[in-house]
Amino acid sequence: MVQNKDYFMEKWKERLQSDNVLVRYKARQFIKMLEKAKLIEEFDIDLFFRIVEKMTVFDGEKVIVSLMDGTEVECEIE
Repeated sequence: MVQNKDYFMEKWKERLQSDNVLVRYKARQFIKMLEKAKLIEEFDIDLFFRIVEKMTVFDGEKVIVSLMDGTEVECEIE
């Protein structure tokens, strides 16, 4: 997310205009986290549980990571 910060910030700033209070709340949370974010060198379990809702694995070929804001990121397993 830090490497693609501009993409995510744009997306969350658009969600601040939503009629849905929960969508606006989550967008504010993610913007606040990403503003201070730096690349991490080791796994941060607290950060993981704050941003990841679930991970779905498909036959060892790919993983879809669903974030708390509804974003889904697809990762191919090599």
